Amino acid sequence: MNQYLTTLLCTIGIDVDYLISVYLSPKELEYIDRVLTSKKDYNKSFYTDENGDRLEVLLMFLTVHKEDIIDILEGREKSRSLIELYTSPVISGSYECFRFDLSKFPQNYIPQNQSLTLFKIGRKGESEKNLGCSWAREIDGLNTYYYSSCMSETILQSRPIFLMEIDDSQVLFDGDAKEHEIVLKPNFTLQKLKELNTRGRKRIVNQLNALKQR
Repeated sequence: MNQYLTTLLCTIGIDVDYLISVYLSPKELEYIDRVLTSKKDYNKSFYTDENGDRLEVLLMFLTVHKEDIIDILEGREKSRSLIELYTSPVISGSYECFRFDLSKFPQNYIPQNQSLTLFKIGRKGESEKNLGCSWAREIDGLNTYYYSSCMSETILQSRPIFLMEIDDSQVLFDGDAKEHEIVLKPNFTLQKLKELNTRGRKRIVNQLNALKQR
């Protein structure tokens, strides 16, 4: 990957190692490495939906947030802008997406020395060994995440649902307010974790359906 593209992605907190080794195919990597080699290239139109679905998501993200990304690259509003990128509506729970390197994000949350109970609709294959850092404080937030992701009931049934207790010293920053989202530190330490069984899942799904009918 060329130096300009590597610098751009690292500066906005995208996990470049995951992007190269897992997320993008060789064909997708070849395209983005070829079309984004300089600031001049970035100011041009580079979006396409013809070279792979995963690449399309990344190119859409880089296009929609071009103004914010330029601000970050030029040293303006980095802390606020990084969090806005993390909560981008371009990123959805209904499909596979690139990842952020949260070690590059500021800790804006001020701990209150309390234990939090959090909820999460996991991604396909997510487990205790590879838990993501985005969680919801409330079922209401889980509901917003579910519907804003345009997730079908079939997809929901295929995903794990987690309940976790954690000390709030492990929180990095507040995410999407509508989703009651909080984002945890990389390699956070949890207190208790439970992947809901059929009965627990049914209770959560029933609550989501009840919220939908409000």
